[in-house]
Amino acid sequence: MEADAERAVATVDTRPSRRSQGLMWVLVPPAILICGALFLRLVVGPAWEKLPTDYGSSVVLESDSSFRQTLDAALTTFHQKGRRVDQVLSSTDGVAIVQSHVDWSNDSGEVNYQTTGLYGVDRRTRKNVAGYGDVSRSGQFLFPPRLEGSIDEVWDPYYSGPRHLAFDRSEVVDGVTVAVYRFTVAGLDETSAYEFLPDVSERYGVGTDGEGYLWIEPVSGILVDMLDRGHSYFVDPATKKFAGDFSVWQARYTAQSRSDLLSLAAEARLRILATESWLPIGGIGLAVAWLGIGALRLRRGKPASVG
Repeated sequence: MEADAERAVATVDTRPSRRSQGLMWVLVPPAILICGALFLRLVVGPAWEKLPTDYGSSVVLESDSSFRQTLDAALTTFHQKGRRVDQVLSSTDGVAIVQSHVDWSNDSGEVNYQTTGLYGVDRRTRKNVAGYGDVSRSGQFLFPPRLEGSIDEVWDPYYSGPRHLAFDRSEVVDGVTVAVYRFTVAGLDETSAYEFLPDVSERYGVGTDGEGYLWIEPVSGILVDMLDRGHSYFVDPATKKFAGDFSVWQARYTAQSRSDLLSLAAEARLRILATESWLPIGGIGLAVAWLGIGALRLRRGKPASVG
């Protein structure tokens, strides 16, 4: 009788322990999975979306252009290549100071125009931040990941002032869906940018009109292509009237740059979707499945561990 009583006590004492262990096996792994999913979605993903503090990029353009220095000269048509190089110099309070350089050279490699500026860029939104950089600017410098809603202005080194943007269409380029925006510039005063010309600014001012398209991969926010058509012209300072073109161009990213940027956008898109959507959803789905299977096993009196 005493032996039977001891066995009964042992049985009663072990059941709560086994049940607690079973509940731990059912509850702890899903909790870890859910916490991991939330960490990826709310912490890792947004951190990766910020403009890196060591960000740098280089893109090459081709252009067919016509140019003359004075109204008395004839327009000379030539082919040239442009290069834009961006590099973050420093970062503070969520704002990156970016040096952006653009130069244009002829087929022999001789540089005929170049400019360098400093831009204060919000690392999250990629917008120009007033009070930073060498000029107080508005609009976008780059484009943010998860591009959505209305973006109506971009101010980068291609023009000395802002370009107005309007969404035009969606398009598939080499299997990647991109958002296409049309931009316009009208009557932009670029007198200070062309003071190296002999008649500027003593005799004429300078105005610029332009239009074109930007192809943006919306998940990564990467600009993968640009088409730019425009002309710069002398302006009579007294009448403010058009006096004649001195520069006419049509420019576009080179095929190599477009290919490189599309590959970069595809990689960034995959990383963002994996970090903020696929892995969190998969982790939560696995947690729910684990809970369901674990609950069934506990109900049937089987070991709680799944596998």
